Amino acid sequence: MNAGFKIAICMVVLLQPGETAFSQNLENFGAGIIKQEELIQTVGFLSSSRFHGRLPGSMEYEQAARYVATRFKNAGIKPVGQPSMLQYFNDEVNLIHDASCFILNSNGRPIIPLTLGEDFVCRGFTGSGHVKGEAVFAGFGMKQPNYDDYRNINVKGKIVVAFKSAPPWTSETGSWGDTSPRAKARTAKEQGAAGIIFIADPKVFPPTMIYGSIACGDGPHLFDFPMIQLSDRATDSLFAELPVKAPNLYEQICQDKAPHSIELGRSVLVNVKAEYFAEKPTANVVGIVEGSDSLLKNEYVVLGAHLDHVGYQGEKLYFPGANDNASGVAAIIAIAEALKKSKVEIKRSIIFIAFSSEESGLRGSKYFVDHSPVDFSEVVAMLNFDCVGQGDSIAIGGRLSFPKLWKKVKKIDKHTTKLLSTRTFGGGGADAEAFYRAGISTLYFNTTNGYKHLHSPSDRAETINPELIEKVAKLGYLVTVDLANGRYKGERDRQRKK
Repeated sequence: MNAGFKIAICMVVLLQPGETAFSQNLENFGAGIIKQEELIQTVGFLSSSRFHGRLPGSMEYEQAARYVATRFKNAGIKPVGQPSMLQYFNDEVNLIHDASCFILNSNGRPIIPLTLGEDFVCRGFTGSGHVKGEAVFAGFGMKQPNYDDYRNINVKGKIVVAFKSAPPWTSETGSWGDTSPRAKARTAKEQGAAGIIFIADPKVFPPTMIYGSIACGDGPHLFDFPMIQLSDRATDSLFAELPVKAPNLYEQICQDKAPHSIELGRSVLVNVKAEYFAEKPTANVVGIVEGSDSLLKNEYVVLGAHLDHVGYQGEKLYFPGANDNASGVAAIIAIAEALKKSKVEIKRSIIFIAFSSEESGLRGSKYFVDHSPVDFSEVVAMLNFDCVGQGDSIAIGGRLSFPKLWKKVKKIDKHTTKLLSTRTFGGGGADAEAFYRAGISTLYFNTTNGYKHLHSPSDRAETINPELIEKVAKLGYLVTVDLANGRYKGERDRQRKK
């Protein structure tokens, strides 16, 4: 009797009502195949300079997607609904080839050179341009009937400096509307500014603005309007001529609920070279492991993790994205490989997806949901893995919406990995959101205290917690096999508004 057949018999015995499969021994069901060394190796490869931060639509992302497709194929995953595992769609792309910035004295001479990646970064959808102008602080960079940062200042030909966030108090109209970087940049440009510099409010997280991001809001794209953001240190240098600093002005604005815009007494030179594409192809990596049961194989468990990150800026700066989210992709690859090596029988089919364009607005997962290659009404559950490599324990969102599914995971964790925290939330979140909105039961696997290096150049493989990522992958594997063979049929989110 071969090992796979023995395991299948054990599963039949264990999968009884009221019992949790795999409560006896991790090794019996193949979870022991998952090793931290292999997970770290996958994370290290995907977060290396070879893939340049995996920007959707870039050549490097395409190479990363093809690498993941090969790993999927080697793990026994097959294409579904099309000849290839690459599910293409279009997304807008901005390639930042070079950027420099100088703080100038009153005579227009550079006195403080700012270093890209240490003192400043570009917003992901910055425009290009060589601009020089006086720096003018314009609060939250907003112009509305009930709150106008531009009311008493002239920014024509100048460079606006503004907090990236929205005001923390509630607008008199009930909403501040669009407060994205692009929206604030459009407002500044409409007032005649030559560019915009974003700075952090005192309560921002992470506590620095050296934060790569391609989440800039909706277009249109401002081709000739640079958008950069400064570190706290560079911000202090920009405000050096004033008796008050940016945090003081933030507190004054919030206290008075009124603008405190002011000229900073210094000028700035910004030079950005970027290449914008309104549409460029990118791809989800999608494949399936077909179930063994003649009926249940037409029901599906979906495992997803986004492959993309925020790319690079210039020749020297790239954002590795080891935790966000090479860690999640490594976890689902490890789960697929463990399924193949263990030869555990699965009755339902399992779909594996490495999403593109999560960072630009969850576009890859939305595209998959809208263009599913399988009957979406037969999807039993979706498990999303995002940022699972740093921190000190496992956190899984979704309990408030799908308590039965979350309880199932907790029971498995209690007998195996023993790292699940009680921190959770409702709804979907990230790439699980589109599935949640489509009525699918979802869980969002992440960690606690795991965002120290979020979107930072320091998000590298050496910052990954080996024990944690291994246990997340093992727990994900056990839950996946349980769902693929069990009786869970999904549940209605009773908190969702109809």
